[in-house]
Amino acid sequence: MAKAAARQRPFRTIALLACVALAMSACKTVRGPEAETKDSRELATYTHLEPEAAAKELFDKGQALIRQGKKQEAITVLNELDRRFGQDPRRSVRAILAQALSLKAEAAATPTESLAIQAEINRRYGGDIDSAQRRQIITAMFSQAAALGKEGNFSAAIPIYKEIEQSYRDNDDKSWGAWAIFYQGDLQRQLRNPKAAVAAYERLDQRFSQESDPAVRTIVADGLSKKGETLAEQGDVRAAIAAYEEVARRYAEDRDAGFRLRAVRALYAKGVLLGKQGTGEDPGNEFQSRPTGDTAAAVAVYDDIVLRFGRDRDSGIRNAVGATLLKKSETLRLSGDDRGSIAIYDEIVGRFGNDDVQASRVLVATTLFRKGQTLGRLEGPSPAAIAAFDELIRRFAPDTTNPNLRKIVGQAVLARQKLIADAAPMNDN
Repeated sequence: MAKAAARQRPFRTIALLACVALAMSACKTVRGPEAETKDSRELATYTHLEPEAAAKELFDKGQALIRQGKKQEAITVLNELDRRFGQDPRRSVRAILAQALSLKAEAAATPTESLAIQAEINRRYGGDIDSAQRRQIITAMFSQAAALGKEGNFSAAIPIYKEIEQSYRDNDDKSWGAWAIFYQGDLQRQLRNPKAAVAAYERLDQRFSQESDPAVRTIVADGLSKKGETLAEQGDVRAAIAAYEEVARRYAEDRDAGFRLRAVRALYAKGVLLGKQGTGEDPGNEFQSRPTGDTAAAVAVYDDIVLRFGRDRDSGIRNAVGATLLKKSETLRLSGDDRGSIAIYDEIVGRFGNDDVQASRVLVATTLFRKGQTLGRLEGPSPAAIAAFDELIRRFAPDTTNPNLRKIVGQAVLARQKLIADAAPMNDN
């Protein structure tokens, strides 16, 4: 347990990994002449043995010294082992050397030195160490990179992910290589390097698009979506749409609902990009913006989503279809088609009005609120506008557990009161 804890301690920086690793391998403990002479005599006793036996003897001696708490003496022995046999091509000797470096990582004075040595093990002996040890090393590298990314030190985290990518082999856990590339793309986006980010997502797709492992397929699908987002942020609408369409082409018919949901979201993003409009999600928003893109093309995309996925029984996809209809209604309203928008509001209530899940209930409440707003703007304080708010309050006022519903109900009460107040002078006349 102590060894595992030492190998997985949190690390603080990676900037000097390479030089630390070299320095650790080359350094000798500063000790007095007598001690050095004694060590040299003791270590010389192993020269008469066969290489594998001599390496094993030195390793056992280093291990014993670590158990006795004599870390500096142990490092001297392990450095001698590396000096003598570091270039030995025999697999059995290389495996011993990998174990020796692992002991050095345990005895390292700082987490940075420990990670540097573990990275060296991966570079030099990745093919000789057992899978459990390799997994431990890779996990430590991922943990360090994640910690650096969380601290905002993206430039230091990227080289760690690159090293994992470059050392990845076909017999490894395939998600290692996929995640290593995916995170590079995300960090490049954080650093505002969109070309490097897109290149990473494309490299991910090229390397792992044929993998059947669900975890790897998920990473590839998300990478394609991220590529679309990055291109859209850069204003390359055509390339972004192509990326979203590729996600839909690959996964719209997938048997796994999670992949179908990714296809829906990609098509939704395509529609938004075509429409180039922002409506917000607050039901109290007055939506004063106007569409600047191709409204008809955007609506066609939303219709395609509803046609292809409207009967899907997965709850996540069903929620996405509801969001798509709401987006379509607002696209129509912002383009001046208020009556078309109201028709979609009614369709949403018809499709989702009897659902018990919270996402659907919030959707229906939002829809009724916007219907009341739209009717009020078109007809003034008409009975139809007031009826929309009444319906919302009747359905959802009893629900005191959902803060989103409480907020919408409160806004509906105020909007209804305003309509009634506006109608009073008309009745007086």
